[in-house]
Amino acid sequence: MSSALIDSSARIEAGATIGNNVTIGPFCTIGPHVTIGDGCRLIGHVNVTGHTTIGARTVIYPFA
Repeated sequence: MSSALIDSSARIEAGATIGNNVTIGPFCTIGPHVTIGDGCRLIGHVNVTGHTTIGARTVIYPFA
């Protein structure tokens, strides 16, 4: 998670993989089996759980 920008209210569980240049907005929740690709943006209030992979440069809007 070296070059990720993560809001202090976001919760990322151990085991999640966060790519480079990722932005995770307020009140996002990322589960332990989630992989987020490089350059993704989770705007806010996004929950990602289960065995999920999000491709590079994807934008996910609030409440998704």
